[in-house]
Amino acid sequence: RANYLGGQRYAATWTGDNHSKFLEMSVPMSLNLGLSGQPFNGPDIGGFYGKVKPELFGQWIAMAPFYPFARVHTDVTNPPREPWAFGDKIEQVARTALERRYRLLPYLYTLSYQSSLHGDPIMQPLFFADPSDLKLREEERAFLLGSDLLVIPNWNSLNKWSKNYFWKNKPLSLPQGKWREIFLISKDLEKDGYQATLQLRPGAILPLGEVIQHSGEPSSKLTLMVNLDDQGKASGTLYEDAGDRFDYLAGDYLITHYRASLEEGKLRVDINHQEGNRKSAFQETCVEWCQ
Repeated sequence: RANYLGGQRYAATWTGDNHSKFLEMSVPMSLNLGLSGQPFNGPDIGGFYGKVKPELFGQWIAMAPFYPFARVHTDVTNPPREPWAFGDKIEQVARTALERRYRLLPYLYTLSYQSSLHGDPIMQPLFFADPSDLKLREEERAFLLGSDLLVIPNWNSLNKWSKNYFWKNKPLSLPQGKWREIFLISKDLEKDGYQATLQLRPGAILPLGEVIQHSGEPSSKLTLMVNLDDQGKASGTLYEDAGDRFDYLAGDYLITHYRASLEEGKLRVDINHQEGNRKSAFQETCVEWCQ
């Protein structure tokens, strides 16, 4: 939670010993850490101290897929924070959130790679989508995960934990364009009153993996979710390597650049070009077209 310049090259950062009621403040805190050169950061989900009721924990854990550094962590004197400690309903909310996270791993890993090269935040403020739109500079609830995914927290619509903050009852400022709502698991599970709304940028190709049980479990199926822009085109990138070791420095990696276009009313997706010597771990690729 404290280091020197350059520390982001070696370690994750968390927002410090946050209170359980600081759910809303976790977004601007994490955004500011990213802007300050600490892209791999996040809060203690559920709060390091302070009691947390099931309803509040459900809102917390539903945000877990989108913090670059995501962990539930609390003081030893606090009541349990395990998802199953709050009853069947919240356990299912947590399961949906974690499955969303696993599906996003290929995209998150690509963002982490790009961040390691250029220092770009993984979790980004909305004005990154359109720096000329001054209204977006005031938005601290919705945010971007990378450049392609817009995240709108569910708690924004509740006004339940907004008593102390200036944005209570203030409408969201969102980027212009045909951002399409998407679902990673299923609409029924993701409309449970806790999960954040996700929208895909026009002109983006989002790489998604399968629902797995831990990050070391191989995922052989890749899904490319496509949202064409007004010109009927889209592009996206996927980065792969061994996941550990330093073999990528010797070329053991694969960067795949995808492009999509609309041809005679049909969606066509191609590999534009590839870099690196590694063979892709994905044996099957399918495409989902957001319309």
